Amino acid sequence: MAALNLEATEDLPQVLFDSSKGVFEISKRSLPENAILFYEPLLDFANEYLKAPKEETTIAFHFDYISTSSTKQIMKLILLFDPISATNKVNLNWNYDHGDVDMLQTGKRLEQLTSLKFIFNEV
Repeated sequence: MAALNLEATEDLPQVLFDSSKGVFEISKRSLPENAILFYEPLLDFANEYLKAPKEETTIAFHFDYISTSSTKQIMKLILLFDPISATNKVNLNWNYDHGDVDMLQTGKRLEQLTSLKFIFNEV
């Protein structure tokens, strides 16, 4: 399975999904006009990866801004990894800029909706 690598635009996040390394990274601004349409191929990629996941998977987020509709799609992505966390190691890094309390709170709210333990990193 080839890596999924999307460059960021003004409204779309940077995406690097590398199934060979078990790494899923999304960063920058997520403000797509249609979040469901934008995130659908990312969810499909993750579903395909989860058919044969690595022993250790790392998921990393670092948003400057995330829309409400994008947050819902990110939650769908996170929930996909819940089932494998019983047998595989899943690292979920929620990175946020120094002093960005709103982004920290967004991560904390998402963590409450999953059994995955978030690692919060102020950068």
